[in-house]
Amino acid sequence: MSKLAKESALIVMHCQNDIVMEEGLYSGSGAFAEVKRRSTLEKIAEALKLARESGMLVVYINNAFRPGYPELKGNCLPICTASRDTNSFLVDTWGTANPDCIKPAEGDIVMINHNTSAFSYTNLDQILRAQHIEKLFLAGVATNFVVDSTARYGSELGYEIHVLEDCCASWTKEMHEFEVKNILPQFGTVEALSDLEAGLKA
Repeated sequence: MSKLAKESALIVMHCQNDIVMEEGLYSGSGAFAEVKRRSTLEKIAEALKLARESGMLVVYINNAFRPGYPELKGNCLPICTASRDTNSFLVDTWGTANPDCIKPAEGDIVMINHNTSAFSYTNLDQILRAQHIEKLFLAGVATNFVVDSTARYGSELGYEIHVLEDCCASWTKEMHEFEVKNILPQFGTVEALSDLEAGLKA
């Protein structure tokens, strides 16, 4: 295993059927159209293959709630409380699962979160530190929500953040481009899947 693979993790976030598939409850947000236009799932599938072959840790962050949504309080964090209004993102349903083309494999870690950061109220940091992970390669939907929040939180915790730009998408082209040009460079490096591939082969 290369040094980069040993000290890195690929984090795949919120790439769930309700968000990235045409039949999903949130396909009307624009996310499905952008994921399709950018071939995001195909790129993530390539990233997963590279990570697994190299021995990198692979972590999935999936958004899900228990029946009755006990994790949500009042109208705090409207982007999440909207799930309660639409009765979506219920645990162990088709909508919260990952599409078959990027589904978790044996050895991958799958974690559930309830908001826009992969670190909030999860033991992600504990697992990463236990595995001596220093570098995070981020992929997911949406660029300006879960990717943004995780990049910010992760950089504050001391991780070296790498955003795989072609493995991310948002609700619109403009949302994605503004984020990768103006926000994410303040918290880490914005790069392409090809950069990760080159690094693993070096």
